[in-house]
Amino acid sequence: MSFKNSLARLCFLSLILCLITVTPSSTSEQYDLLIRNTKIVDGTGKVAFKGDLAIKGEKIVAMGNVKGNAATVIDGSGLVTCPGFIDTHSHADRTIIYYPKAENLIMQGITTFLGGNCGESPAPQKNLTFCAFLSQLEKVGLSINFAPLVGHNTIRTAVMGNDFKRQARPEEIEQMKKLVDEAIGSGAFGLSTFTDPSPGEYASLEEIIELVKVVQKQGAFYVPHTRHCQSQMPSDRLEEYGYGIYHGPIEDVWVGKYRGFHEALDICRKTNCRLHLAHLNTIYKFPQPHPEFLDEAGARATLVEIVDRALKEGLDISFDTIASPLTIKGPRPLITDFYGGRNVAMEWTKELTRDEFIEKLKMREFRDKLRSVYEAHRLKIEMVHTREDPYWMDCFTILKCKNKEYEGKTLGEITRSRNADAIETIFDILLEDPDTIWIQSLDKRFMPGQVRVFLQHPMAIPCTDVIAYPANPLEDKVTPYKSIGTFLPPAIAYGLYAYYIGTYVREEGILTLEEAIKKATSMPAQRFGFVDRGILGVDAYADIVIFDLGTIKIAGDYMHPNLPPEGIKYVLINGKVVYKNKVHTGEKSGKVLRYK
Repeated sequence: MSFKNSLARLCFLSLILCLITVTPSSTSEQYDLLIRNTKIVDGTGKVAFKGDLAIKGEKIVAMGNVKGNAATVIDGSGLVTCPGFIDTHSHADRTIIYYPKAENLIMQGITTFLGGNCGESPAPQKNLTFCAFLSQLEKVGLSINFAPLVGHNTIRTAVMGNDFKRQARPEEIEQMKKLVDEAIGSGAFGLSTFTDPSPGEYASLEEIIELVKVVQKQGAFYVPHTRHCQSQMPSDRLEEYGYGIYHGPIEDVWVGKYRGFHEALDICRKTNCRLHLAHLNTIYKFPQPHPEFLDEAGARATLVEIVDRALKEGLDISFDTIASPLTIKGPRPLITDFYGGRNVAMEWTKELTRDEFIEKLKMREFRDKLRSVYEAHRLKIEMVHTREDPYWMDCFTILKCKNKEYEGKTLGEITRSRNADAIETIFDILLEDPDTIWIQSLDKRFMPGQVRVFLQHPMAIPCTDVIAYPANPLEDKVTPYKSIGTFLPPAIAYGLYAYYIGTYVREEGILTLEEAIKKATSMPAQRFGFVDRGILGVDAYADIVIFDLGTIKIAGDYMHPNLPPEGIKYVLINGKVVYKNKVHTGEKSGKVLRYK
């Protein structure tokens, strides 16, 4: 071969090699968004790894060492990138029509919520089918993904109206079954019930079983707020109806929660339906002061008695639990628990103006009339039945009062310092300052030791039990949440998942980062069938949270609950950046997820 031919061949080969080298960079795929050099926790429980993640449209299209360019590039150095959190026990559907941006949920990294819990869903109603309700939300446009349940209380009221203080007739149960069938056929992931005081409390076990059979036929879920989950006040008069009053045996004030969870398991057995237990908490009560190991023992015993035994039996069950001992209740004016008829036994106080009520507190006869409600075991404040728990006064903290000595102290501390009675102390505080603000600061259903034990169970899924709120509730012009008895939201409504990661992973180390993320992402997604969500992988929907593990924490407190959590840098939903720099971007990229 001549030198000339050899040179020609060498030039030709060089040109080919040059084209091979240059072509990928000149025609490299252009992504919509690229997260560079980040710590990827994919949600499956696998060990985190460092890499890049590329998004095009709604989905993840590349992971690892990603080449190419993007319209938006996020530097993930020093940050964790994981799937968006999935909240399986939410009431955000109650207010999402008013707050479609769901700012309080998104700022803490929630990208999908399961709504319609505790027997209550916005549909079906007389003039609103379940399908129409979901279509209505799609027209409004949501920033967050919403997966619906249909509520038994809603269905029962749609069929029976206000005549619900009785067992349903066979023909009424048939109507309810049709509504359940329509709801699941329209996309509901299951049926929720609430058999604490509500229309659902009057339902027979047979009624619930018949409805759950409909759910089972479609392969969906039964999701109960179990009977006697709260401390209630028994009454043998069915027509007596109101907050805190239930119609059962007096002993169920103490052992009813135990029986309630077993009732749910029995329904699962009789229907062979998939069961998801809502906000599991201890079935054993320890009202008096006690060491934390007693709370831990109660939680372990609950898991053995309810969850582990059912699993060994072969029942198809799962559960979620509120992932924080911080109160789920918001601050409220102290006066509202005694004036205005919130308590059914104090309806007569509606006849008075607020000023008249305060003036009458100076009178012994008037105080005794109010006090008689307490003496008759009919005073329930927030989640606390005041005669069922002799230490109830230690569950409430004064937040704001003209007498600054009271602020930050529990009612118990103030009462003991005065060598007085708790009820009389409340009346005295109201006379000093009718605008006093207090909060149920301690919920004995969710003590720190209990929460730790529940979260470490292999099947535990964290949840919030909150509604959708605006970014700044004090400036809100709509305020529908105030119509359901909320003065200010609880801090966990804006930061529970930041608390969950910051406390249980970084500070206490009871969960690894990978475990904690899996519980909040792929586990609920797989359980409920949220297809291609809850994981980071090619072809998965780009629901993503990017956060700093070193700084992530809840920032809000009782009087300033809506402070954005620290450490959460970005939240993406279906490929769009919905939250960055502690501000909602205004994007409405969420979807209504339907059961299939």
